[in-house]
Amino acid sequence: MSIINTIVTVFATITLFLFAVHKFARQIEHVAGDKFKSILATLTSTPARGVVLGTLFTVIIQSSTAAIVTTQSLVDAGLLSFASSLGIVFGANIGTTLTSQIIAFKLTFIAGYVVLAGFALDHLKTKYQKFGKSIFYFGLIFFCLSLISLYIEPLQSNPTIIDLLSHINSVYVAMLVGALVTVAFQSSSITSGVAIILTSQGLLSFDQAFGIVLGANVGTTSTALIAMFVMGTGAKRTAVAHFLFNLIGVVIILPFLPSFSALIQSLGGGSAIQVANAHLIFNILSTIAFLIFLKPFSDLVVKLVR
Repeated sequence: MSIINTIVTVFATITLFLFAVHKFARQIEHVAGDKFKSILATLTSTPARGVVLGTLFTVIIQSSTAAIVTTQSLVDAGLLSFASSLGIVFGANIGTTLTSQIIAFKLTFIAGYVVLAGFALDHLKTKYQKFGKSIFYFGLIFFCLSLISLYIEPLQSNPTIIDLLSHINSVYVAMLVGALVTVAFQSSSITSGVAIILTSQGLLSFDQAFGIVLGANVGTTSTALIAMFVMGTGAKRTAVAHFLFNLIGVVIILPFLPSFSALIQSLGGGSAIQVANAHLIFNILSTIAFLIFLKPFSDLVVKLVR
């Protein structure tokens, strides 16, 4: 497939993804009762509980993008408030750093089965028929993400891209590349993975690789920002909060990068392990800081998104 065909196909799949997100939100609003709302309220009753939920959810499905978009859908459907979604957003960033180390299972691999199961259930005259469309659109969200990764996968071995990553000599350029590659691949895991591989081969220093990871942290918010255009105010606030959380965290760490690098290296391990540890510790520290200043941060987002 040519580059042009790949780009057109990816944009077409993103359009289908937006359709699935919108329909999923409407369906869960239709079938969800007070009991489901009560469970969600309990799991997100405090910001700390929301962080735990967001972390576990992301670890299980192996996609912070899917976790954030699902959270947006719940907010858009009125099942979660914007304030309750913040803890989940923070936790998703922690969960994405644990994915490759804890769970090898990828939910996107079974997305096709979920789509078929939802379609079949919707056409069966049973008491569970009302859940068919919800399951179908939920599976379609992941199926679209899987297709995007599949279409772009051949580009991961593109010599130009590999050469660009291996010759980065500035942390700021590294951040820009990390953000752009993540937006293109729609996956921070792909970008971070390539950075860690290049580090293990001695092609990137710790600072360069961590710069790519920081850029990926910002780039991964693009999907939620795209999805918010078919959603209501609450979901828009969740997307903007995700973007600001990642962006502000990156801006704050930059002046302290030498000290932070020294801390990570003092923990030992190979260079690749150090990059992975830096990613995890950075997101944990960012989460703690934002939990402390949760009220002013929430107020800022509400002012930005009327």
